[in-house]
Order: sequence, then structure tokens, then C-alpha cells
Amino acid sequence: MSVKVIAFGEALIDMLAKPVQSGPTTFVAHPGGAPANVAVGVAKLGGNACFLGQVGQDMFGDTLVQTMQRFGVDTQQFVQTPDAMTALAFVSLDEEGERSFAFYRHGSADLLYRAEQCPDAFLHEALFHSCSNTLTEAGIREEHLALMARARAGGCVVSFDVNYRHNLWAEGADARTPIWQAMLASDLVKISREELEALYGKDPSLVGKLLEGGVELLLITDGGEPLEAHWSGGSLRLTPPVTKVLDSTAAGDSFVSGLLYQLSVQSVDHDSFGGWVRDEAKLSAALEFASRCGALTVSRYGAFEALPMGSELGL
Repeated sequence: MSVKVIAFGEALIDMLAKPVQSGPTTFVAHPGGAPANVAVGVAKLGGNACFLGQVGQDMFGDTLVQTMQRFGVDTQQFVQTPDAMTALAFVSLDEEGERSFAFYRHGSADLLYRAEQCPDAFLHEALFHSCSNTLTEAGIREEHLALMARARAGGCVVSFDVNYRHNLWAEGADARTPIWQAMLASDLVKISREELEALYGKDPSLVGKLLEGGVELLLITDGGEPLEAHWSGGSLRLTPPVTKVLDSTAAGDSFVSGLLYQLSVQSVDHDSFGGWVRDEAKLSAALEFASRCGALTVSRYGAFEALPMGSELGL
């Protein structure tokens, strides 16, 4: 039986700029948010995905809940509050499909989620995934780290995608320390080369420090360049498929969903994760599959809609 994948954190509406020849920019609403993308990505591949988080009791929150349900995500722990609105992210693309963001997220519903809303039984022997967008403010940061600790105590494999968005952090805020804390609280960490250098520079000792701190698998992605996988005692490099990039909005989330799907269907739990990582044949195959997911996603527009179905990958 496949292991449950729990994605925790933000669910929002991406207001994606629509290419126009002339006149004012128009935006099209797309359900998204990095952890929400991961949950939908796992479900579209045919996996067992759950979403843990909060949106507002508004039209955008309704859209997110209903759309995730339509894609097969378990939303029993996805709550709506009357006390705040659902977050929005306005996304524009350059000619290479790279993004720039403007967030409308101050006091939004996702930031008001509290760890006590999640029952202990839910965080049991699963794959728990999150990202740094729920570390940006003190209140939700404490709740996020508490959930990570509870997930690990409940026998979950804890996965963390840095997914650093500098404009979500207040000017002058320290992002380095809480992100480092979250990485050290994780078994699986994904970070891009750009994020790593923006946050911590080019210190060659960083990989060793994370592995010594308890991270079982560290993945460093670099767009279309080879990704690096590091674990205690070994490493490998893998070149992702060549593809034309139309929209990179959910690229990393699609990669993560592909990897978590593979862990799920192979019934990898916290006790077996370390051994699985050290089986280079299994690890390489899972990373190749995840890279194919990412390559398909960037070849089309949007977030949920762009994530691949299992049938597109031969499942």
C-alpha cells in the first residue's frame, strides 16, 4: 500500500499574466501555491495525496478546495476560516518563461493556521512535505517547525523544499536562520543552486554541514543544468531532459511531487528511507522520473493544470 503524502502550507491563487500583443496586461486566475502544487502533482500521478492548511471562506478559497478535490487530493484537513482572506500571487513571465512575483498575502488565511488544528493521528508514518513560504512570519514559523517536529516524532519522512521567495520576507528579515532550522529538521531537502548561493553564499562546507546535521538526502537543482544528489558517503549528478520552457511556475513542485510519488508507491517510510537513498539504482530512477515530471510541466502554462498525469509518464 502506498504511503500517504501530506503537503503542508500555502494554497493561493496565482494570477498569471496572459501574453498580449498590445494594451494593458491581463491576468488569469490559476489555483496554486507550492505545497498545494505538490499535493495535486502526487494525486495526478495516481498517488495518495493530502493537503494540510487553511484558506479563507471566499470565492478563491472555495475554488482551491473544490479544485484539489477534483484532482483527487484528500482535503479532510484543508480548512476554511471566516477570519482572513485567501492569498493571491500575481505572476509575470519573461521571454524565457522565468517568473517575477507580487504577493497579496498580509494577514492571509494560510498564515493563521495553528499546529493544534492538526490531530496527532494524521501525522503518522507518512511523507510530510513543506516549504519556506510558511516561515516568513514569526507566528506561522513556530507552527510550521512544530508540525515538522511532530511529523518526525510520528515516524514520517520529512521533506522540505526551500522555494525561497525574497519578496515574501520583510525588508531586513533574517531568512537564513529559520530556513536552516527547517532544513536540519528534515530528512529530504531540495534547494536550487540560485537559492543556496543567495542565502548562504558559495561555502563548499554547506553540504557537509547539512548531512552531518541529519539530512539524509540533499538535492541541489540548477534549472536545465545537472542536479546534484548528496548523502552521507556518496553523491551523484543527473542531467534533466532538454525541453522548451514556456512557464517555470510549478517546475520545482512538479519535480518534488514526482519524487514523493516514487517514495510513496515504493512504501518508503522513515525507517527505510536512509537505506533507500543509498541504493543508487533506486535513487537514480526516482530522480529521473521526477525530472521528467518537471520537464513536462515547464512546457505548458499554469500550475495545477500543467502538472503531468500518470498516463503521460507511462504509469
